[in-house]
Amino acid sequence: MNKFDKIKKHLGYRLTPLDIANFRLAKHETASRAFTKMVKITNIDSQDLFNHIYVCFEENSRSRPYHDWYHTCCVVEGAVQGLCYYLQANLDNLSETQQKEVNSTILAAAFHDVGHSGVKIPDIVNISRSINIAHDFLTSTDTYIKAINSGTLDLSFVLETLQSTQYPFRREPLNEYQAILRDADLLQILEPTWFDDIYYNMYQEFLEGNPTLDFVDFCEGEMIFMIDVKFHSIWFREQMHNLFSEVALLRVKQAILATRECLL
Repeated sequence: MNKFDKIKKHLGYRLTPLDIANFRLAKHETASRAFTKMVKITNIDSQDLFNHIYVCFEENSRSRPYHDWYHTCCVVEGAVQGLCYYLQANLDNLSETQQKEVNSTILAAAFHDVGHSGVKIPDIVNISRSINIAHDFLTSTDTYIKAINSGTLDLSFVLETLQSTQYPFRREPLNEYQAILRDADLLQILEPTWFDDIYYNMYQEFLEGNPTLDFVDFCEGEMIFMIDVKFHSIWFREQMHNLFSEVALLRVKQAILATRECLL
């Protein structure tokens, strides 16, 4: 039994590879439904757009253990949840400006890690690559350009919102839409696949940049990060804070305790 299996057993984390594969497939479907429900762009079929973004992501992204399409789908779904909470009073009757901002925020979520190389290079490089790919995609056809010109999609808004996810964080989010996307990007720990996502997949990316990184040190760093991280959105403060405290913080604390018990 390897160290990861020992820690999983200690935690009572019982997901099998088949379970994880099924969760990944299901997340693609739920993210697709959330995307198509919320994105309304003139003369563009939202389901087709989601499918084309998926193809673009796969064509432009190396096989990353953590920063992959599954993570993107988690962030898209989280961003939609945040937008629904923020706009709940007007959700069925959004103004043109609100719909444009919703469209642009969800597209920023879908593109925020396209072309990601992992954590071995500065994130400004990853963000710059994502911005360039998103820009090229959204100006690649007359249909997308017409949507931008018609005011149902704001290219600058997409790219600026995407840029707000750059880590280490250089500034506070400039608006609630940026706050929602940044917060959604930090909530992978709440997924049922959390241990494999963070403590195996993300750890593998960290090892690419630092091959001698000890797993115990990684776990301690993850716990410190989750305890200290600052969230910004109304959605997080009013709806997600208790869940984060009760589930996410408990998980990172349990992970370090189990790791020390099994490895030290």
